Amino acid sequence: MKELLYVTGNNIKFRQASRVSEPFGITLQQAKVDVHEIQAETGEPIARDKAAKAFEILNKPLVVSDDNWMIPGLKNFPGPYMRYMNEWFSSEDWLRLTASLKDRRVILQQIVVYQDANGQRAFSVDISGILLYEIRGISPYPHATIMSFDGGKHSNAEYHEKGESASQHHHNVWRDFAEWYAKEHATAPAN
Repeated sequence: MKELLYVTGNNIKFRQASRVSEPFGITLQQAKVDVHEIQAETGEPIARDKAAKAFEILNKPLVVSDDNWMIPGLKNFPGPYMRYMNEWFSSEDWLRLTASLKDRRVILQQIVVYQDANGQRAFSVDISGILLYEIRGISPYPHATIMSFDGGKHSNAEYHEKGESASQHHHNVWRDFAEWYAKEHATAPAN
């Protein structure tokens, strides 16, 4: 197994990434590093900056991730600001904000950036979902109670209650990353 640092304080993201990476022979080790997060209109510059700063501190190959949440009915709000919105909004606030929207789409853009001494490699995948009309489930992330990525059968919060994420049931960015990393870091057979 190849070991790699995953810089995140989000245990749900860490579990999801670990599940996807393990079949590719990759064992992720969670590293929590406090770096100042820049502000940007999209998630990729944020993830790239975070990866570079974490690499400066740890000086080891690592991976970081960032999620960009876009609600087209709200002109793609909140984008990369979901973390802050979840500190300010309750599930009820999210429900009130989205209740009258005709466009019920939500897009989760997952971004993963690998960083080593040679530079960076970024991966991105968009996952489409819908906004629910009621709160379902319990999650540390209030928006998850009104968003569904399985056609409205379950909220993302209901997956969180099982220690999962709805996005793990879709083609997600971690699969793209793990396939690349396993291929790039394959060890040559000994003679």
